[in-house]
Amino acid sequence: MQETLKSELPKQPYAWAIEEFNIHGELVWSSITQFRPKELSWIRDLPNKKHYITITPLYKCEEKAEKITGVKSYRESTQRLTDAYSGL
Repeated sequence: MQETLKSELPKQPYAWAIEEFNIHGELVWSSITQFRPKELSWIRDLPNKKHYITITPLYKCEEKAEKITGVKSYRESTQRLTDAYSGL
């Protein structure tokens, strides 16, 4: 019975999506952060206009995760390109 209860408990969010919308419901900007913001004073013009902000928790789903293995490093060839084109 305890195993069932443990699996039904909500997991901690892996990240947070922060979105700001204008008065018409159109997306103004969005960001994904590792931690949930505790306050919103970091928004530059907070006192000057009304903000419509949505903070959404994002959960990690191991079942749908795309796993990539056997990737080779191309560091050497990338460095040669960077050197050839003056740090492009």
